Amino acid sequence: MKALEKTMVVLAFLALVSQTIRHAYMLWFEPRNSVLDKFDKPKKGEIEAATSLDDLVRRYEPVRKQADEARQERAKSEKPLTYEEERQIEPFKSEHELRDAITDWEEKSTEIHELWFFWTVGLVLLVLGVMIYKKLNRWFGLTLVIAALSEFIYWTSPTFFGGTHEFDRLLWHKLVLSLISLLLLIIVIRINHVFADRDLAPGYR
Repeated sequence: MKALEKTMVVLAFLALVSQTIRHAYMLWFEPRNSVLDKFDKPKKGEIEAATSLDDLVRRYEPVRKQADEARQERAKSEKPLTYEEERQIEPFKSEHELRDAITDWEEKSTEIHELWFFWTVGLVLLVLGVMIYKKLNRWFGLTLVIAALSEFIYWTSPTFFGGTHEFDRLLWHKLVLSLISLLLLIIVIRINHVFADRDLAPGYR
């Protein structure tokens, strides 16, 4: 069992450390600008400047109205554009970009909610696992601890795509919970004496 415990905590530690570093990189060091941004309409910077979902919706409404009017005009005299063609021509291009930004914002908001819910589930499993490990059954307790660490690692894993304030907020939540998860892992290692050599120190607690 001791070999399994050591392997488990080493793998969990490596995973949490690497993704914590990744979160920090994406928040503070990752280049986000391109020389092509100035050619986009709406500009990438305008979308990223939105501070709330309502702000994005306000930007989307007039563009959507323009796009609907343009579609009606084309329907009278020309063949309707395909989805891919629309994404290359204004005002449809701006409409699609803003719609994508709104969808991304909503997805990130949902992910933040899921992150906290399942991380909290993991915390409950961890507390139960440590208690059962110490008081009742080491194997069952270790199983719950592994399940808890799996929840921590999975739900704080890196998010790679996004361009709104909500994306940055998600990264902050993941960074904080990754750091807390690392601290909890260290506490578990200490409480369960995972790396203690009990053969050389009988009765070590």
